[in-house]
Amino acid sequence: MYGKSGDVNYARLVFDRMLCRNVWTWSSMILGFAQHGYAKRALELFTEMSNYSVKPNHVTFLGVLCACSHAGLVEDGKCYFHEMENMHGIEPKMVHFGAMVDVLGRADLLKEAYKFITRMPIEADTVVWRTLLSACNIHDINDYSGVGEKVRKMLIELEPKMSGNIVMVANNYAEAGLWQEAEYLRNRMRDRGLKKMAGESCLEVGGSNYRFFSGDFSFIACEEIFLLLTRLNLHVKMINLREYSLIIEF
Repeated sequence: MYGKSGDVNYARLVFDRMLCRNVWTWSSMILGFAQHGYAKRALELFTEMSNYSVKPNHVTFLGVLCACSHAGLVEDGKCYFHEMENMHGIEPKMVHFGAMVDVLGRADLLKEAYKFITRMPIEADTVVWRTLLSACNIHDINDYSGVGEKVRKMLIELEPKMSGNIVMVANNYAEAGLWQEAEYLRNRMRDRGLKKMAGESCLEVGGSNYRFFSGDFSFIACEEIFLLLTRLNLHVKMINLREYSLIIEF
């Protein structure tokens, strides 16, 4: 619970006070570190886990691969992925394949990630392809005939009626300057009567739940909230400028 909420230090405090820990306890702590960017601490805990003779499971390795992804540890990720099956007899699930694609994609190894997907023993689902497309959005946005284009076509072929995929691919085309392709997909959605579900966020304050939808400006204190976000954005930019100036002076 503390790990999912981002308070990994308190989660670790609870973890250290436990008199008896099992594989699920270790895995939860490793995953908590990994998901919030504490890759080094996650991998150190995995090593510590083996010292206690606790056998890892599929959740443990999901956390380990997630840590490698955030830290850019490609070779370590490959080793852990093979170790999972060859040393511990854990058959990789779709989430592990997706995590490995994320490891490669974040490191700009798009062609290798694409080959990895095509060589998977099971057919990749759309989540895996979307993971690679997200990496292409960062590293391969202007490569119209490369990996990005193959992934875009694959997503549309796998789920031609999934509005979320169509919007994602259309946005990807638009960012690459391929306006005709983007317009074609949006017209295709409209002609088929497909609509994308609005993004939703939920926040609990003082025991009350507040739901926010993308594009909905009817909630209370809308103007005050956006004003606060604008101020926060400007504050972050000023901090970044000051840090940049200090680096230049140094």
